[in-house]
Amino acid sequence: MRLSLSVPEIVRVPVLSIESAIAHIIAELNGSAGGFNYIDATKRIKVAYKGLHNLNDLVRVAPSMAEKVGQKYNIDVVKLAAPEAFGRKTNVFDLHSRRFHYGGERDASYRAPFLFTENGIVKLYYLQPRKTALFTIEQASCYASIIKKFLLDTEFYGEKTDIEIVDVAERIEGQGRVTQTFTLANVEVWEDDKIAAHLKVVREALDHIEAENLVKRKRRPLKDSDLPLFY
Repeated sequence: MRLSLSVPEIVRVPVLSIESAIAHIIAELNGSAGGFNYIDATKRIKVAYKGLHNLNDLVRVAPSMAEKVGQKYNIDVVKLAAPEAFGRKTNVFDLHSRRFHYGGERDASYRAPFLFTENGIVKLYYLQPRKTALFTIEQASCYASIIKKFLLDTEFYGEKTDIEIVDVAERIEGQGRVTQTFTLANVEVWEDDKIAAHLKVVREALDHIEAENLVKRKRRPLKDSDLPLFY
């Protein structure tokens, strides 16, 4: 069975050894996602970047949806992440679906909900919404480096570009979610050989897991017509 990871999942893989990479990927693919996703929150935040800067409107939920599994957690994320757009002049746009090809027949979803322009700069937006899955500076650097090299530098060659990673994880256990934003200015942009070395270990780990049939559970990819770079 061909296994698939998204780019955010790829950058989380520890690559100090093939064994650690294999163990991490198996745990990730066999783990439970909690029975819900954060697509609703992501789409509400996209509306904020389109210009709706009223939090009450952005978090409004129809009574029939209030008890939906995961709805409360989605709204919690909106309350933290949407205000990052307030007071700014941003214009949202989408690219047609793109995949990140990283060797052989391997490709991955960028899992980026939208792009926007601000002050003449093209910026890709990525939301990290999970409470217990914070992005470290190393992981944010890897994600930003892949996005810059394989998407922004390709699609927008010659233009000013940036990336806006908004992480709303709990950074200290028991103290609640906090918002942390990463851009190209506060991450390390990796050299090509460092990116390639990381991807090589991920590919080798996936090859081993598939060859030994160590993951039997098949995941359904996240798809949404309003978020073309999600799949």
